[in-house]
Amino acid sequence: MKIKGPKRDDVAIDMGPMIDLVFLLLIFFMVASVVTELEKVEIDIPESSHAKVPDDTKDRMMLSIDANNQVYVGTRPVTIDELKAEIDMELELNENLRILIRADQRVEYKTCKDIMIACGEVGATDLIYATFEE
Repeated sequence: MKIKGPKRDDVAIDMGPMIDLVFLLLIFFMVASVVTELEKVEIDIPESSHAKVPDDTKDRMMLSIDANNQVYVGTRPVTIDELKAEIDMELELNENLRILIRADQRVEYKTCKDIMIACGEVGATDLIYATFEE
């Protein structure tokens, strides 16, 4: 015995909500990808065979030094005196502040030394230099 149901021509899938959902996901990922890109100063970081990536990057203040020996806090250029004031202010907010220094491989040693001395004078003693692993 063959049972045949009624033929329904009016059955259709409403694509409106699905299209809305796809556009919302597209917009979300576009916005999220822009937010995750941090602005950094362009620097040619040196390579080292003993490079280690720190496990904990929490409480790190990023300093950058370009090939012209210009020091940056984030993306803002600063002098050594402004750097001291900036680090001192950050230390007041967070006593566990650690400094990440991204120095170009052509930076003079004197500039790195001056930065280390400036950090030490205001009480920031946990410094790490960024390098790439060979």
